[in-house]
Amino acid sequence: MAEEFKKANPDKKYNIKIGIGEEDMAFSNVGKDPTAAADVYCYSNDQLYPLLRVGALARVGGSYLDGVKADNSEESVKSGSVKWGTEEEKVYGYPYASDNGYFMYYDKSVVSDEQAGSLEQIIAACESANKKIGWALDVPWYTAGWFFTFGGSYSVEYNDKYVETNIEIDFDNENGVKASKAIKKLTSSKAFAGKQTDNGKIITGFTTKSMAVAVSGTWNAKSIKQALGENFGVCKLPTVTVDGETKQLYSFKGYKLLGVNPHAGDKLGEAHRLAAFLSGEAMQKIRFDKHLIGPTNKNAADTDVIKNDATFKALNAQNVFAVEQTAVPSNFWEPLKNYGLNIIDDLVDETGSDGRITYAAQLKKMVAQIKGTVSAS
Repeated sequence: MAEEFKKANPDKKYNIKIGIGEEDMAFSNVGKDPTAAADVYCYSNDQLYPLLRVGALARVGGSYLDGVKADNSEESVKSGSVKWGTEEEKVYGYPYASDNGYFMYYDKSVVSDEQAGSLEQIIAACESANKKIGWALDVPWYTAGWFFTFGGSYSVEYNDKYVETNIEIDFDNENGVKASKAIKKLTSSKAFAGKQTDNGKIITGFTTKSMAVAVSGTWNAKSIKQALGENFGVCKLPTVTVDGETKQLYSFKGYKLLGVNPHAGDKLGEAHRLAAFLSGEAMQKIRFDKHLIGPTNKNAADTDVIKNDATFKALNAQNVFAVEQTAVPSNFWEPLKNYGLNIIDDLVDETGSDGRITYAAQLKKMVAQIKGTVSAS
């Protein structure tokens, strides 16, 4: 793509250095020293406020802003935007990916289409066939969905310096206990694949036929299709039943954007030019063709290939049951990760038996840690 950018601007000479980084780690990397960070970088939209707080995002304006708004879905543009009171909305990113969410892949030779709709039936089928279920419950992005399933929610308020002034989160009530019991239902099964269920483990699992179900995103679709062949199955997340109540499992959804570093100096204009190019229609089509990355560009997304793709049908079906990944508390991820690990490691349960901590007590501690960032700001 960088070479295509050079070809599109033959009147100039560019030296473009490319580094590899995860979008969800943008703040962790850039925030250390924005003045030393990349001139253009990718970020997931939950990183917006932290990046703004350290002055790491340049505002998109002029013809670039016109293009961003005209070419991309309204939701994707808003995911990189901020509005204070009656002020004009300010945009701080070039959207390029609409598929920052997850759903379920399954091996149809083990789990039928009907069974795929119920976690209990999935567990039974996998246990019977001695197959594994890959669900990264030590990754808080996936764990959060179980709390949303039972009505859990959060909200964050900021001042004009993007510092958190108030956090509300209700994961520590009886619905949080129900979410915990639902997670436990999976982690206590011999079919549960355990910790560190990353992309490599999922692809290897399907390739070796040791795994029959995995929760992941579009980025693994091609490899899983290749591994499963005619037994490739994909759908929204299943339902789960707790205390006689059946609920559709929820997820997170979000967008990915290209940010321009305001510390790019005399290269700032060229950084915007590059970000606009890399997020444009042609480049988004390439991302879909090579990696099944969902476009935010309206023209790129309006094709029969995308509309009829089974993977994107699953993503869209799950997005009906997904929470927008915006304005996440800055200390949201680590306490939630630790809670997931505690359930996997069987350190918590409902009653606190055999020296374990009760769900209620551990949830209260987790929520206190998440809300503690306000008093520390």
